[in-house]
Amino acid sequence: MSNPLLDKDLIFLNKDVKNYEEIFELLGHAMIEKGYAKDTYIHGLKDRESQYPTGVPVNPIGVAIPHTDASYVNESKIGVMTLKESVPFGVMGTDGEQVDVRIVILLGLSDSGTHLKALQSVIELIQSESFIRDMLELETQEDALNLLNNQLLSKLEEEVK
Repeated sequence: MSNPLLDKDLIFLNKDVKNYEEIFELLGHAMIEKGYAKDTYIHGLKDRESQYPTGVPVNPIGVAIPHTDASYVNESKIGVMTLKESVPFGVMGTDGEQVDVRIVILLGLSDSGTHLKALQSVIELIQSESFIRDMLELETQEDALNLLNNQLLSKLEEEVK
């Protein structure tokens, strides 16, 4: 069963990137090309990340949850990227701490009211070491869609109506 928040074109597995800017370029261009986000979306992501880092240290490897103001988003979507090698992100809510990230869950939400609830749901989910391990082992976009539908979206559907 497909979910309106997911699009397999926004799922990138085992990518080889050097920094979070490259991640934002890849995910952001996918969002823009599909019409889910405005042309300024990537700038919005980078701008927000520089002011409010989105890295979360969890076991066994850090996760980043980049997002930006709802005004950059046309249609709510969630993008996902797993990385071959970790990339440093600033730690959410700290001043200058870094975390090595191998999973990125992009929240592209067009309603700012649901943003915080969705963020809380994702943070809750990534506390699960088994979910993180499952994410790192994904090999196909279909596997990713199934995992996200079963684990993440059941939590989010109540929040993002």
